[in-house]
Amino acid sequence: MKKQILTTLVFLGIIIPAITAQTTSENPYADSYIYWDYLAAYKSGQATVAFNNIDAMLQTYPPQKEIAMPRELALVSLDQLLHDTDNDQTETFYTFINTRMMRVLKDLDRPVEKGLRIYKLYNDGFIIKSKKATVAIDLIPGGSNAKPFIKDSIIYGIAGKCDALFISHWHADHANLNIAKSFAARGKRVIAPKGLWENVDPMIQPLTEHIETDIKFDDLDLTLHVLPGHQGDVLNNINVVEFHGEGTVAQTGDQWGTDDLKWIDHVNEKYDIDVLMPNCWINNMKRHLVGFGPKMIITGHENELGEHSIDHREAYWMTIKKMELLSDLNMPYVLMTWGEWYDYQR
Repeated sequence: MKKQILTTLVFLGIIIPAITAQTTSENPYADSYIYWDYLAAYKSGQATVAFNNIDAMLQTYPPQKEIAMPRELALVSLDQLLHDTDNDQTETFYTFINTRMMRVLKDLDRPVEKGLRIYKLYNDGFIIKSKKATVAIDLIPGGSNAKPFIKDSIIYGIAGKCDALFISHWHADHANLNIAKSFAARGKRVIAPKGLWENVDPMIQPLTEHIETDIKFDDLDLTLHVLPGHQGDVLNNINVVEFHGEGTVAQTGDQWGTDDLKWIDHVNEKYDIDVLMPNCWINNMKRHLVGFGPKMIITGHENELGEHSIDHREAYWMTIKKMELLSDLNMPYVLMTWGEWYDYQR
């Protein structure tokens, strides 16, 4: 009887895979969407559908101050995919992130007539574009040197459309020497923390002291104010970029130092911050927000892949919950993922 059933199924075109579970992702029956016992192929197929649907949903519901439920569900679904380490090195993931970065590369050609356009890239990387200047902060390709997350043609294309690069600190998830050299080769300034990349290139300019420092970019009509933060013993520049007449943004890098809170409490007395971009796991989020006093918040550092275990791949749903706890501050926030942008006007 069993032999007759199998023969009938084969005759009808329903193919039964081998009983023994297959660890390979090669599934000869994938065109029929039959994955019995082809576990790796099943997970790969599922991830492909999920990444594509998430990308489509995020485009349909772009970043806004109020998160639409379909967008929130898409971000939570992305959390789940990015907390499955099997997806880290898959072509499906590489396609997802490079598709989104390519959109950034193309959109950077679109002019900004008023205010600021803020792009979020991998990890804690941001690009801020005004009518007169485009600056990058903590721009990296991610991944490893052997296989970066973002293709060279895309990440160096993005770098080529920026006028300056600011680095918060030396950790590899924030600082990439090859990217910095690409700026320097084009005669564009790179401002780095004290001790990083000294004597590499005249255009790569580490600070000589870790103190509050003002650096003018007259050709770009902006001023960089560097505040001396810390992540433990690591010197961490908090970059406050003042686009004259258009707005001021601050990116905190990996700010964590408890002692710094004493002066961070008073930042709002000196600087009129429009947009604060804190790392999502920053030490005492509420105190930082009150100290900087921004008009709007865009968090960074969610879902850093690689060396971090999944409990330290800070999820988007965690940022949502943290910001719900701070709703009494009445500070709107925009939750973005890689390859998105938001137009801000005063």
